[in-house]
Amino acid sequence: MKVEVATPEDAAEIAALGQILHDTSSYAAIPYRPAKVEALMRNLASGAGAVFVVRKDGEIVGGIAGAVGEHWFSDELHGYEYSFFVREDARNGYTAIKLLNAFRIWCERMGAKSVRIGITTGIHPEKTAGLYRMLGYRDAGSLFQLEIRNGD
Repeated sequence: MKVEVATPEDAAEIAALGQILHDTSSYAAIPYRPAKVEALMRNLASGAGAVFVVRKDGEIVGGIAGAVGEHWFSDELHGYEYSFFVREDARNGYTAIKLLNAFRIWCERMGAKSVRIGITTGIHPEKTAGLYRMLGYRDAGSLFQLEIRNGD
């Protein structure tokens, strides 16, 4: 499988893949709005960022979507991902590596001085962290969550 640059026309298929990610992740209790995801992917693929995908038998089975922007406290640019997912039946390590490398190279070309990626889905966090470390990423912190019950 080779990495391709997604086009705006891929947005609906990417949003459908996002539904699989959502339903198997720590975000599953939060409503998923495919139209909202589709609009974001279309916007990123139209130049507001980048979306890279891999296909198997013509079907998108994985991708990474992100952008480059300034830090809130500095003019220095950094790359960040919105979402990174490879469908379980397409996971072989190489697919993920190819996607991550494509995104990193794009960030470099866009002038980013660093790339920040996270693990917020709860899907294989130790294995994913090992992959990131193997590719040269270093731990930069932790993410915590607190459910808030409004009006209860």
